[in-house]
Amino acid sequence: MVDEIKFRRTLKLVVFGGSGLTGREVVTQALDRGHNVTAIVRSPEKIQERHPNLELVRGDACEVESFSASLKGKDAVISCLGVFASIFNPTTFYSESMFAILEGMKRNGVKRLAVMTAWCTQPGPNNRWLADWIINPLFLSGMIKDMTTMEKMIEKTDPQELNYTIIRPCGLTNGKRTGKYKVEEGQCNTGTKIWMSRADVAEFMLNVLDSGEYDRKGFALGGL
Repeated sequence: MVDEIKFRRTLKLVVFGGSGLTGREVVTQALDRGHNVTAIVRSPEKIQERHPNLELVRGDACEVESFSASLKGKDAVISCLGVFASIFNPTTFYSESMFAILEGMKRNGVKRLAVMTAWCTQPGPNNRWLADWIINPLFLSGMIKDMTTMEKMIEKTDPQELNYTIIRPCGLTNGKRTGKYKVEEGQCNTGTKIWMSRADVAEFMLNVLDSGEYDRKGFALGGL
């Protein structure tokens, strides 16, 4: 899929979560496409890759002052931030970090955002019963609830100030990029597997920056 796209321009990207499993794929593929990447990470030493177009910045995604200056002059922000939280130990990391990221973007006039969440964060006609009734409420509610809060925060933004795409993938694996996945607007996919590779998610997160088709919408991804 990536090879079929004619990229419009070289972008200056800021990636949050670049030291994570999906974030590392985003960073690598963005550099392969010729983009300039600034990765905001708490522990830069966790990123082994070295590239002339890669800048590593030590920062806390929840503390805007720690990274705001690095957003100046950038074209887009990609967030692959993620933490695990259980029903007994819920998190507010997603909403707190996005509040800070949106503030940093506003200060620096950066309007394009691509953010990764998950299947079925909100009600939808295509939601799978397994996610709605078992996986999310019993195992992931401490995480999904805050993802929902984050999504609603993004969706309520002024269209003149923010152009977002919310990417909701199914379960993730460490497999290779295949380009074989289904994209559907909404909360969940129909007729797909419940797994796909992080490499394919990274590909799509970069693809959305090259097309107005995905502006201010949310899309579910499922493997084929």
